[in-house]
Amino acid sequence: MNSLNIIAAVITLAILTQACGGNKTDENKNNDAISAKVEKLELTTVPKKFHYTGTVSSLNQSTLSTRIMGQIQKVYVNEGDKVQKGQLLVALRSKDIQAKQKQVEANIIQAKAAYKHASDDYKRIEILHSTQSATQKELDDITVHREMTRAQLEAAQKAKDEVLEMLSYANIRAPYNGVITQKFVDSGDMANPGMPLLAIEAPGLFEVIAKVPESEIHKVEKGDQVEVLIDACEKAIMGEIAHISPSSRFSGSQFDARITLQPDEQQKEAIRSGVFANVNHLKGEEEKLLVPSDMLVERGQLQGVWTVSQANQALLRWVRLGKTYGDKTEILSGLNEGSQLIISVDGRLIDGAQLQLN
Repeated sequence: MNSLNIIAAVITLAILTQACGGNKTDENKNNDAISAKVEKLELTTVPKKFHYTGTVSSLNQSTLSTRIMGQIQKVYVNEGDKVQKGQLLVALRSKDIQAKQKQVEANIIQAKAAYKHASDDYKRIEILHSTQSATQKELDDITVHREMTRAQLEAAQKAKDEVLEMLSYANIRAPYNGVITQKFVDSGDMANPGMPLLAIEAPGLFEVIAKVPESEIHKVEKGDQVEVLIDACEKAIMGEIAHISPSSRFSGSQFDARITLQPDEQQKEAIRSGVFANVNHLKGEEEKLLVPSDMLVERGQLQGVWTVSQANQALLRWVRLGKTYGDKTEILSGLNEGSQLIISVDGRLIDGAQLQLN
C-alpha cells in the first residue's frame, strides 16, 4: 500500500470517529433534557375588584345606663354572660323610691274613697234636684266636688306611674336576648344619670362599617354584593351593602358604607365585634394575566414563575404580584401574554436546564 492510500485511510477513519462521537454527544444531550409540560399565558376576564378596609360591629348593641342617682346594690352579670330579655342585670338601692311608692299607693286609696263618696253624694243630689228637693246651686257644688276628686284620683295614679318608671331605672333589665360585652361598674359604686353601666349586644347579627375613598364612592351602590375577609374565618363571608353615607364631613376623605353580613353557622361562631375586616367589592369586568398561585416560587421577599426561554431552557422570571382571584394570582409585571409557563416537570428545575417540551 503506498503512502497516499495510507493517508486516505487515516483521514477516513478520523471522519468516521468524529461522526460517531458527535452523535453520541447529541444523544447524551437529549437524554439529559428534563421532560416538561408547558402552557401559554393568556388574558383572563375577571370581575373588577375594589378593596376597602373596615371594622365588624353588631347590628344590635346598647349601652345601658340609669336616669337616677344612687348606690349600686348588686351587679348580677359579668362580661361574656348570655342574658334573656327582661332579665335583671343591675339593682340600685331604691328604699326612698319604694317609700314614695307606698305613699303614692296610700294617696290613691284616699283619692278613690273621696271620689266614691263624692259620686254617691252627686247621685243623691241629682235625684233630689229632679224632685225639686235640692237647689241648682247644691247640684252645681256637688258636681264641682266630684270632678275635683276625680282629678285628684287621676293625679295620684299618674304619680304612681312616675314612681314605677323611677323603679325601672333602679332595676336595669336586658332589653333583648344578648351577650354582655362590657361591664363598667361593680357593687357599691355610685351611679349617676347617664353614666354607662353595662354594654350588651345581640349575637349572630353583624355588619361591617367599611371606609370607601372618595375616588371610588361613585362605584358603590346599595345592594352591591361584596366579599368580607376576617382572620378568624378561613373563607370569605358574603355581604351586601345596606347603607352608604352621603357625606364624608366627619370621616375625612372617606365615606362610611355599612355592609350586612350573611355568615354561615360556623362563621357566626367566629365573628366578634371590633375585629378588622378586608372588603372586596366585585363590580364590572376586566382582563388580567393570572397564574395558578401554587406555581409561584418564593426566594426571600421575591416571587417568581418558571418559564421557557427561546432556547427551550428553564428560566425563573421574577414578577410583581397583584390581587388574588380564587386560586390564581394577578401578574402585574415580569411576564407578557404568550409567555410559556412550566406547568409540571419530571425532575428538579434549575436555571438553564434543558427542557423537552410536551
